[in-house]
Amino acid sequence: MAYNPNNYDYPSIIEKISTFIFQKVNNSNSNGIILGLSGGIDSSVCLALAAKSLPEHNILGLIMPVDEITPKQDTEDAILLAKKYNIEYRIIKINNINSEYMKNLAYEKIAQGNLFARIRMNILYYHSNLMNRLVIGTGDKSEYFLGYFTKFGDGGADICPIGDLYKTQVRILGKLLNLPDAILMKKSGPKLWKDHDAEKEIGHTYEEIDKLLFQIEKSNNLTSTELITTSNVKTDKIFQLIKKNKHKLSMPESCKI
Repeated sequence: MAYNPNNYDYPSIIEKISTFIFQKVNNSNSNGIILGLSGGIDSSVCLALAAKSLPEHNILGLIMPVDEITPKQDTEDAILLAKKYNIEYRIIKINNINSEYMKNLAYEKIAQGNLFARIRMNILYYHSNLMNRLVIGTGDKSEYFLGYFTKFGDGGADICPIGDLYKTQVRILGKLLNLPDAILMKKSGPKLWKDHDAEKEIGHTYEEIDKLLFQIEKSNNLTSTELITTSNVKTDKIFQLIKKNKHKLSMPESCKI
């Protein structure tokens, strides 16, 4: 069975996810949700879905840019989206927090990038504790499948509304939810360092990635060679990412006594 992101009942998906968010907030006796707004497609879709089931005063968006790394356009898009849904938002630059860490740490680009993600999650959970709210995870199925996220960073959350949707499906949802073109047309990337582009780093477009991940998910017994044949995507790096990052998808293992 070939993957086609258009062959899904998206109105039902929108309704199901919106209801899911409402029920999780209600069942946890929390006062609403908090999410990081990056100006990208995933967090924007999560906000749009949450706004369908929660009052605007129950949603807080935190915009946490890094000077010289976060594109100015991303911050502007995040602000415009918060205003579109009339939610409370706060801009918290994390440069100074990071600088305090780095006074005692040796610089390395990837470790530094992951530190940005973990600082952001610390701030989200600070507000979660302060306001009795759930933290929304904004990762999608493509990212979780590959382990393409920071453990205890953007991978940390209370609920993950779009965690069972591939990136290409999330992009379609964005169109149906009438997100601004500036967000819909934007390249995906965690922006953990300057010009950080997800598809460039992984080596494939999300159209290629999702097609392959769908085949892996639905046909666990396919060999690497067979997957190349069925998906027309070179699989080596994809399999390496899945294997390398598998530990991110489970809780820390305890020694059984």
